[in-house]
Amino acid sequence: MNLRQLWSNIFGKRMTYRLVRLLLPDLVWNQEIYGSVVRRYVNEKTKWLDVGCGWRMLGEDLEPMEEDLVTSAATVVGCDMDFHSLRKHRNIRKLVLGSAQALPFQERSFDLVTCNMVVEHLSDPGQSFAQMARMLSPGGRLILHTPNLWNYAVFMNHTIARLVPRKFLLRLIKLADNRGEDDVFITFYRANTTRRLLEICGKRGFQEEFRRILIPPQPFFNFFAPLAFLQILFMRLCMSSHYFRRFGSTILMVFKYSPAHTGSFGGALPADAGLQTTTV
Repeated sequence: MNLRQLWSNIFGKRMTYRLVRLLLPDLVWNQEIYGSVVRRYVNEKTKWLDVGCGWRMLGEDLEPMEEDLVTSAATVVGCDMDFHSLRKHRNIRKLVLGSAQALPFQERSFDLVTCNMVVEHLSDPGQSFAQMARMLSPGGRLILHTPNLWNYAVFMNHTIARLVPRKFLLRLIKLADNRGEDDVFITFYRANTTRRLLEICGKRGFQEEFRRILIPPQPFFNFFAPLAFLQILFMRLCMSSHYFRRFGSTILMVFKYSPAHTGSFGGALPADAGLQTTTV
């Protein structure tokens, strides 16, 4: 056994993994929970738009769930601003380059819109949600899964991370989440509390149907077991306490679009948006 393996077994990721299995045996990955909720709204008639689709629908090791979701819908369209992510998308075949603030589709083209870990990247969430409302048929659903600003790790990323060099931050993310630089995007967190989401979405004709605050699949500092241990204890507390549940890491919400509850779309696609759209 070399020094790196010894460190991992005693102080690193392997020890953290054993602690998670011991103290959180019932933990289900938040991406899997999100996928199971989306599945409830997908059938052979579903016209589905995934906004900010990136290069994958869920997380690693959930490929069977992704394939089931895609093949169960009538139509699935992915939209993202990052061309390189679209080029390597592993599930969705109909892909469009475009911004959430000016979605390049006709009104009421879909009956399901999803955003998985996207809201935190929206510089103007009001305009973006108005665009999503424009996409939906009456009675359609909007499903959001996004970091919760009330969670200490998310709050740290929102505040402290802005003060440290980006190179150091990317290295930390690489250690914790094994994500490369091309998979890390700028964040704003302008609609990342349930209260803020209810306020913004409510003004655009969305009515809340479902809400759940989820626990992360692993501690952020999983590469250092002593610190991860404290995070695991907090995760356990969030799972067992109704009060502390509000401090979980991600928000999962489902909204029903009811245009009678808003005056207008409030976000029609500007004629001079200058948006580049292309099918990949």
